[in-house]
Amino acid sequence: MPSAPVSWTARAAPPGVPGSWLRWVHVPLAAAGLLWLDPAAWSRYLTVTLVLALEWPFCIRLTEGVEVYMPVMWTSAAAAYLLGPAILPLFWTAALLGFALVVLLDGVGVVPAVGLAAESARRWRGQSFALESVTDGDIRHSFNMAEHAVRVTAIALCGRVHLPLPVTILVAESVVVAGRHLAPISGRMAPSRAWGRIAGALGPDMPVVTLLLHVVMVSFLVLAARHGGTPGFATASLSTLTLHAILKRLNDTRLESERRREELASMQGELDRRQRLATIGQTAATVFHQVGRHHGAIGMYAHLLDRTVAPEPAGVRAHAARILTSVEEANHVIGELLRFSQDRALNLYPHPLAGLLAECVAECATRADARGVEVSLRAPPDVVVSLDKHKVKQAIGNLLDNAVDVSARGSRVDVDAVAHDGRVCISVRDRGPGVAAAIRERLFTPFATTKPDGIGLGLALARELVHAHGGTLEWQPAEPGTVFVVSLPGAG
Repeated sequence: MPSAPVSWTARAAPPGVPGSWLRWVHVPLAAAGLLWLDPAAWSRYLTVTLVLALEWPFCIRLTEGVEVYMPVMWTSAAAAYLLGPAILPLFWTAALLGFALVVLLDGVGVVPAVGLAAESARRWRGQSFALESVTDGDIRHSFNMAEHAVRVTAIALCGRVHLPLPVTILVAESVVVAGRHLAPISGRMAPSRAWGRIAGALGPDMPVVTLLLHVVMVSFLVLAARHGGTPGFATASLSTLTLHAILKRLNDTRLESERRREELASMQGELDRRQRLATIGQTAATVFHQVGRHHGAIGMYAHLLDRTVAPEPAGVRAHAARILTSVEEANHVIGELLRFSQDRALNLYPHPLAGLLAECVAECATRADARGVEVSLRAPPDVVVSLDKHKVKQAIGNLLDNAVDVSARGSRVDVDAVAHDGRVCISVRDRGPGVAAAIRERLFTPFATTKPDGIGLGLALARELVHAHGGTLEWQPAEPGTVFVVSLPGAG
């Protein structure tokens, strides 16, 4: 079972987290940029910082693990052409203010945070979060600061050779992209990995198109600042939020389309599997009906033999007993196969949960007593569930039979039921040897069994019957033993 995220209540980064030292990489960069601040341009610096902070919550999640902050990227890159190294402390300050705004807007539900921002917001509020997000966040912030350092260096070099503005922007942004791919970063934040995921989600040409859009938007903002001053730059920058909203809507539509396509593919696979099982079931039902008829005749003659040959010879009576045992075992197998092939149509009625489970335990009592196993039941007395009683009893009965079979003499099988949020969870816990590793992946598939005399349909049938009710059947390891959990809707 996957482990839950570690919950940290401290608002600062947890001590000892690998990579948390990276926060000290971007601090010297921001401090170095202070040397280029012009005391006469504080109004421009304040405007740029506030605009960046306001744009920080607006993010597009292109695919799993790839979030892009387009307005912030465009505005901060354009500000680097206008302010030079001064962008470093401004960007660093805007990141702090922007994160505070992200937490605020996410908390009130106005602009939900996504990806690393969502994990950081949960951490700040003392909620559970993914521990690795601390390192990833430090890497991303340090990487953004390093990109701006590379950008302002490239801009300065282009200025020394007096390149025109469009060429300077194209060269500087190309250098930034090249440095991004050469950066020795691995894992989730690796730039090459993000580039590959964008290409996989949007197409192989989209990374180049995104770069060209970035160059166009940066050029637009730089020209807006040169012709309209600081007010023009702020207005043009905030206007990019409109383009962001359009791109986000298109991206959300794409993600929803992909989600529905995956659901359709999953449903088609499930339909194909059910059709194959139905065909097998129909064939098996015909064959087993005929075999069962002949077994009935064999059993009848064995009974007659047992009754007519008495008291001697004893060997004939022993042979007759063996015939009866064999017929009973064969009929048990045939019954299992017939139940597996039966129709899954439900006959739903409200039933008291405690009474239904009590009947399951009572029907299993003879088997449990013969093996010296105790079966205990705990269920809420006032819970009523709408279900097909016969089919649910089959599913729970199969789980109980398996639990009793794997339990040692003198041990106990626990049946516990709880109701919560309109659902009921029924757990059957044994104290046997557990599920063997070799069978875990195919535990609920037909004919998967480790019993020498089993046919492996009990769990498969139980899961089919539970799924027919819109529920789930899962297994969990226990110490010792195994727990099978049935979750059903419709508790009242």
